[in-house]
Amino acid sequence: MLQTLRTHDHELWLVTKGDLFDQESKIARSGLGDFFTRVEIVAEKDEPTYRRLLDRHGVPPDEFVMVGNSLRSDIFPVVALGARAFHVPYQVHWAHEDAPLRPEHETAITPLSSLRELLTHLGL
Repeated sequence: MLQTLRTHDHELWLVTKGDLFDQESKIARSGLGDFFTRVEIVAEKDEPTYRRLLDRHGVPPDEFVMVGNSLRSDIFPVVALGARAFHVPYQVHWAHEDAPLRPEHETAITPLSSLRELLTHLGL
């Protein structure tokens, strides 16, 4: 799926939170690092952080799409900026990431049962 997105000229970013060395090690072990144009390891995944990333790379929010499993740290912050988001819930998550889906988010957030559905929603 990542290769399909790349061949359709989508720039892929990996935005992850945590210890720099730990996250770099996980990315290297995953073998997926080469699929991503940018890898951003941040201290917080919140609205100001995403705003800085988009501004730094000259990406308007309406051209940015987030795919993530956390409503609180992946989805809500980018929707607040005006971006589109795809939520792929994961059965196990940190209780801190629990957050209610609010009515104002319904048009900007598309729930997916798996990442495979993303290609269809992007018209690929």
